[in-house]
Amino acid sequence: MSTVRWLKVSVLVLVLAVTSSGCGKSKSKSASTSSGTKVEAYDFRFDPKALNVKAGQKVTLTFKNEGKAEHNFSVTSLAVDRDAESDATQTVTFTAPGSAGDVQFFCKYHKDSHNMVGTLHVSAS
Repeated sequence: MSTVRWLKVSVLVLVLAVTSSGCGKSKSKSASTSSGTKVEAYDFRFDPKALNVKAGQKVTLTFKNEGKAEHNFSVTSLAVDRDAESDATQTVTFTAPGSAGDVQFFCKYHKDSHNMVGTLHVSAS
């Protein structure tokens, strides 16, 4: 293959690689929340892994266990602690913290053993 042709092919491959790199689905999901948001627990992760709320906002979410093991949705600082057996659905209601910052939610059964955690992103209201 000639040098010019090789250079053209290389440039084409590079352009295709760069332009297609942003086309895939992101594995990190974040959802804005007020009511109607669904958090699913799988063995051993949350989907979405992050929730966006406003400071002081009342939040109602549906917590669905899609895994085979029992899972839990907990936020220690908000006194939230809700269990869900496999294939069960729970409604979780709480008021977001009054100031901006990040708060961790987690499965109390798999937080330490499988790092089953997520983040509640609290923005100023």
